[in-house]
Amino acid sequence: MPADPVLHRTALAGCLLFIAGILAGVEIGLASTVALALVLVGFVVRSPATLRPGLVPVRLLLFVTGLFLVVQTLGRHGLDDLVGSLLGADGGALGALRAGGTGALLANALNNLPAYLAGESVLPTGDETRLLALLIGTNIGPLAAPWASLATLLWFERCRAAKVAVPVTRFVLTSTLLAVTGTLGAVGALLLVS
Repeated sequence: MPADPVLHRTALAGCLLFIAGILAGVEIGLASTVALALVLVGFVVRSPATLRPGLVPVRLLLFVTGLFLVVQTLGRHGLDDLVGSLLGADGGALGALRAGGTGALLANALNNLPAYLAGESVLPTGDETRLLALLIGTNIGPLAAPWASLATLLWFERCRAAKVAVPVTRFVLTSTLLAVTGTLGAVGALLLVS
């Protein structure tokens, strides 16, 4: 049971409002701003003491923004060609597996958000199976490395702030196994329903 059920329901409403906005085709900036405003008002009214500047991960936001800029620049200077060759032109099961593997590889080398954009920019628009496999690879594959997704970076940051030690070697070994089997399993499931 949450400590403050009203605040919990307000946060849940903000999340559901965001999802509904995205599904309805509302621009992501507007949907996220409205959802954020609802949750922020909930905290201002119900728990103002928990709001403090330290909650905003400024370093991570700057890091991820910088990654997008770097990937866009690299795309103009050969990254798009490299990603295109990694993805290949194969269709079917081999093409989907290559797309999922490429997504996982790029996510762990860069970060999953710019990695997905780099892959999406070179895949043909009608190739839904490979696009979905790329999405799988860039969402499950980043489990392998602490820097590979914004969610993991935020989790590491919160652990560090709470002085919780995370054994990085064990994390990487366990997560790599999970990332590989999860990506293969999810791409396999995609191929079964495609």
